[in-house]
Amino acid sequence: MCICLEEGFLAKFILINIGIPNKKRIPDKHLITALTKAYMARAQLFHEGVKASNIDLLIAEIDDIDAKSIDWSKKNLGVSKESLKRVIKAGGYPHQVFAHPQIIIKRPHLIGYYRNIVTISKKGIGQILFSTERYESGGKKISAEDAAIICETLNQILSGVIETLPNYTIELSRQAILAEIGTELQGTWANVIGRGAANAVKELLREYIEKEKLGLYLKDGSFKLNNNWNIIFGNEPDVAFFDNKGVKQIAIEIKGSLDKAGAQTRYGEAKKSFGKQLSENPRCHTVYLASCFTDAVIEQIKQDGQVREWFNLTSILYDEPERKRFLNRLFHIVKTPI
Repeated sequence: MCICLEEGFLAKFILINIGIPNKKRIPDKHLITALTKAYMARAQLFHEGVKASNIDLLIAEIDDIDAKSIDWSKKNLGVSKESLKRVIKAGGYPHQVFAHPQIIIKRPHLIGYYRNIVTISKKGIGQILFSTERYESGGKKISAEDAAIICETLNQILSGVIETLPNYTIELSRQAILAEIGTELQGTWANVIGRGAANAVKELLREYIEKEKLGLYLKDGSFKLNNNWNIIFGNEPDVAFFDNKGVKQIAIEIKGSLDKAGAQTRYGEAKKSFGKQLSENPRCHTVYLASCFTDAVIEQIKQDGQVREWFNLTSILYDEPERKRFLNRLFHIVKTPI
C-alpha cells in the first residue's frame, strides 16, 4: 500500500524530530509549546488532585484517634506479630499504619487512608474485593463483615512489606501514600491527554466546516456535510467520515500523549483499529495523528502499510500551514467523487 506523505513535510519531520548526524539539532518550537502547555496542565491536575485527596486531614484524623482504645489482640486482623513489633519499635501506633474494623466501621472514609498506605488503587481494591468508592466518599456506612474483610486484606499486604524493611518508619508509609496518589493521578492524566487531543481535533474540524460552510454541527456531536457525508466521533476509530451511502471512507486515530516510551504501544493500538477499518473497506483512507513519533514507529508505519497518511498532531494544532495542509487533504477526499 502506498503511504501519501509530501517530501517537504517528511524532510522537515526528519530534521526536527529525528535529527541529522553531526549537525546541530533544531528545536521544534511547536513541540516545545505543546509540552509547556501539557505539563502546565499536568501540574495543575496533580496539585488539585492532592488537594482533593484531603490527605493532610486524614492523617490528622488518624493521629487524633486514641490508640489505647483499640484492641489489636483480636484474631483475623491480618497483622503479623513481626510487623506489629516493627511499627511499635519505630515509635508509632499500630492504627497509624494498620486498618482496624473498630475504626473503619465508625469512620468508613478512612479506608482511603489505609488503601493508599498499602498503595492499592481504587480499581485494584475493586478487583481484589469490591469497590470502596462509596465508603471513601463518606456516602455510605459499612457493615462489620465488609470492614473486617478490608482490614484483613490490607493488613496482610502491608505486614509482608514491613517485614522486609529493617529500618521501617511510619513516615515511610505516609510517603507511600503520596506515591500512590501520584500514580492514580498519572492514570487520570493519561486519560485527559487522550480526551483533550480528540476534543482539539473536533474543534479544529468544526471551525473549518463552519468557516467553509461545508455543513452543520449536530446536537449529538457529529457533523452533517452538505454532500450528505457524516463525521462521527467515537472509538475505533476516533473520527470516521461516512459517505452518502454510509460507507466509511476516512478513519482517523488520535494519540495525544507526548511520552516517547509508549509511542510504539500507542501505534499498535491504532494499527489494530486501522486493520478493522480496512477489512470493512480496503479503500478507506487511514490517518494517524500523534504528538510523538520515534524512528521505530515511523519504520513500523512504513512496513505495515496500513496508514495512508500520518501527521504530527502538535504541528497541526500550533502551525497554521501544517493545519491547512491536513484539512485540505481530508476535505479533498470528501469532495472527490468516489
